[in-house]
Amino acid sequence: MVSRTKLELIMENFGDCKTLEDGDDALGVFHRAHQEDDPFDLIMLDINLPGIDGIQLLSALRTAEKDLNISRPHQAKILMTSSYRDKERIVASIQSGCDDYIGKPFDPDLIHSKLDKLGFKAHDLTGSSSETGTTAPRTTDQIYGEVVSVMSKNQTTLPSLPKLYIKFREMIARQAHFNEIVSLLRNDIAITAELIRRSNSAYYKGLVTNTSLEQAVARMGYDATVQVVGELSIRKFFTMGTKKYRPLVDNLWKHSISCAYAAEFMSKYLKINFKGDPFLMGLLHDIGKLALLQILADMERRGKFKGGIHTIMLVNILDEYHCQLGAKLLEKWNFADCYVYTALHHNDPEMTAEDCTPVETQSVYDQESMVACLASQTANIMGYDMLASGPVDIELDDVAPVRCFDLKPEKIAETKEKITERMVEVQNLF
Repeated sequence: MVSRTKLELIMENFGDCKTLEDGDDALGVFHRAHQEDDPFDLIMLDINLPGIDGIQLLSALRTAEKDLNISRPHQAKILMTSSYRDKERIVASIQSGCDDYIGKPFDPDLIHSKLDKLGFKAHDLTGSSSETGTTAPRTTDQIYGEVVSVMSKNQTTLPSLPKLYIKFREMIARQAHFNEIVSLLRNDIAITAELIRRSNSAYYKGLVTNTSLEQAVARMGYDATVQVVGELSIRKFFTMGTKKYRPLVDNLWKHSISCAYAAEFMSKYLKINFKGDPFLMGLLHDIGKLALLQILADMERRGKFKGGIHTIMLVNILDEYHCQLGAKLLEKWNFADCYVYTALHHNDPEMTAEDCTPVETQSVYDQESMVACLASQTANIMGYDMLASGPVDIELDDVAPVRCFDLKPEKIAETKEKITERMVEVQNLF
């Protein structure tokens, strides 16, 4: 879903495009296009498709063109896309008649170059500046190198936690008295107002309307109060002055909060004894993406990237480097090791079949990082991803290590329902 949305954003620079979820639908659309005498000039197929896989679909398309007596020069150009890098699949694609092959994550410059050779022209994707004659770095590695260089020279700084939240966490750690916690929270009007509002919502509503902070905290309980304070404290970081990046930051916030609820619900279903708070782990797992966006926006404002960075390349940078930066940020904020580890390893794609732990990690916090992975993919499937791609009808076990836990389909469905309820409840945070 996310890869398809990324590719669509790139391809819109080349002309009108249509995206589909599976091979059967694609084959039908292909035939209708020919019947309407408006065939596609270019087709991109993922090798790993549901139903008919990409190579089978490629063969079917070439057979259909042959049956329609379309000569090779007039056939559609077909490119295969996949995260798979093995030679056998590439060779099979070429033998089945593809024109080229593109790996993931998608690089706009590479796609531009390949399509240019096939005769497809596009607008400039590199962010070049005709006024200065300079261009933005052309690879994600180069751009991230610029980020590291700027950080090492103290030309930009990582954000700091609000003092109230630091004090609140200290109180929670030493199990402070109820009155002491309420006295602290009363110093923040926004937190006070939200706690009272939330305590009177349909989710918590009692027989009497709460009017004081004490009443709100007493009704909601300790855990829910901790969650709300965490939400509002972290929410302050999800702001962006640069208009270009604002939609990404807003979508990232929705992803983070929905992931927090998913992690909380899943940890209860699975009865996992977390070393930390699963809600907070879900809320903070992608904090590195936010830090990168803030740093890149600041660098762009100061003219570091003439002409800016293409959106897809920006998303690729966030995907590739957010884990290490997120872990570094949580270390700076003095979060426990379990939070740091989850931020660093929640994106690990490979799980061993024997014990369902991330390959090359093997840690006491592996269950936390895998639940964060499950929660993140659940949020993505529901449409709470960074590109706001919308919900998709695919199974969670197709994209996440569900087999590692006894997480039944009905529990996944129930988790989605609860996330939807809570996201409605916290709409004011958006």
